[in-house]
Amino acid sequence: MRKNFFKALIFIVVFTLISGFGTLLFAEDSSSTQLPAEVTNYQLTSADKVFLVEPSVCFITSIFYGYVLDPWTNVWSDYYYESFGGTGFVVNPETGTIVTAGHVIDMDAAQFKYDLIGAYLDDMYFGQLDAWTDADWNWAYENIKVEGAGHQTATPYDLEVYVQFNTATASQPEGPGNSSYLRAEVISKSSFDQRDIGILRITPQTGRALSSAIIGDSSMIEIQDPVTVIGYPWTSDIGQDNALNPTVTNGTVSGKQMVSGTEWIQIQSDARGGNSGGPVLDKNGNVIGILSAGTDETNNYIRPSNDIKTLLNVENKLGMVDNEWKTGLIMFRLQHYSEAIKHFDAVLNLSAGHLLAQEYKAKAQSNMGQDKPLVQETTTVSQEAVSTQTMTTSAPVSTELY
Repeated sequence: MRKNFFKALIFIVVFTLISGFGTLLFAEDSSSTQLPAEVTNYQLTSADKVFLVEPSVCFITSIFYGYVLDPWTNVWSDYYYESFGGTGFVVNPETGTIVTAGHVIDMDAAQFKYDLIGAYLDDMYFGQLDAWTDADWNWAYENIKVEGAGHQTATPYDLEVYVQFNTATASQPEGPGNSSYLRAEVISKSSFDQRDIGILRITPQTGRALSSAIIGDSSMIEIQDPVTVIGYPWTSDIGQDNALNPTVTNGTVSGKQMVSGTEWIQIQSDARGGNSGGPVLDKNGNVIGILSAGTDETNNYIRPSNDIKTLLNVENKLGMVDNEWKTGLIMFRLQHYSEAIKHFDAVLNLSAGHLLAQEYKAKAQSNMGQDKPLVQETTTVSQEAVSTQTMTTSAPVSTELY
């Protein structure tokens, strides 16, 4: 009886200590935060919702390179490469998962071989092949070997994919293994003739936390709905020595059609080469598709977001940077400039090159004379509801690739 009593006593003491320690450990519950009702109830404009997505968008460079075996010397050449640029966006900041268009990270193998043989022969035998006939050139394209590094690849090229956010400075590719971009791993891709969707992954870095975008339900899109396109057209900043800022254009949904068994959504919006893979947003700031092709600069086609969901194998969610940036932007709109600066500083501590947080912090500082004190009345809101959103799983026109 005495043993049982002491066992019970020890159990009570240990349980009390653990409970007390747990109370101290979790006294400041990170799952909730105290914000004024005017902040939690604030309705962002469509333009502000675009601002929330913009930091998640990145410029993508794909470098396809291979080596040519000289048929007369039997010596392999140095590498030759072709590069292609496009746009992508983060869908999970913790895993570094990025969505882009499939053709941004794909290359026609036959065309690549054709290009490299022509470039190599022009470099090595310039002027010596003037008398070649079409039959001679056909022989060259059919018999000269073009292969990737190690000369054991299944395709005549190797592929390296790199991404830049607006935290970087535009630069030209420097060849395989020498790029200043963040290296990305290709997780999966479907060809242009299928869904034209590519999934990449990068390793998140300390001090450069990623922003994210939420994938919406493309089945709810209707003709004449407004849309916003974010991306890096080649006619804008690329190649200039300046910070990379994506361009933003507005448009409308103008049609829907099926081509070779896959759905296309037609939009009227200004887009150019380089916009491929960029997110197309609805009025709520959700991604309802990615730019895939166009017949001209304003008549464009997007792949539906519900197709993206079928290829993702990670949760689609926002992160800490998104939460702080959103709260700071709301504080700024409400003219609580001193409070906004606190949240912008939190963003910059997580992602030092967040250009929008830098810009709006400077604006808040210049308006401190009109700063409005924060109302003390507070309401508890779920941090999870503010900072994370989860996706729900859904299950020829003459075009040019963007």
